[in-house]
Amino acid sequence: MTSSVVLEAPHVTYYSPQDEAIFFGWLDKIDCVTSYRGELRTLYLTIDPARADHDALRELVALYRRYHIDLRELHPLTADRVGPWFSDQARWWHAEVFG
Repeated sequence: MTSSVVLEAPHVTYYSPQDEAIFFGWLDKIDCVTSYRGELRTLYLTIDPARADHDALRELVALYRRYHIDLRELHPLTADRVGPWFSDQARWWHAEVFG
């Protein structure tokens, strides 16, 4: 596995202060997310591939889907970074993430 990966989450829309709190609360519970920072309208997530197990990756995909963040932003999580499971063509998100 390689070093940290930085993912982008551009233009995240929060519909209320509580919605924003829930988003960041969920993000804080995803084990592979080691940090995040915002710059203008983009949120940058630092991912530790060594902590990106199946549960963490599922949660990350679910968070991106729930908040309408383009799943192609997860493309840097390739097999050489997080293992072949994530990029398996049988996964429902494969086409959306890897095209």
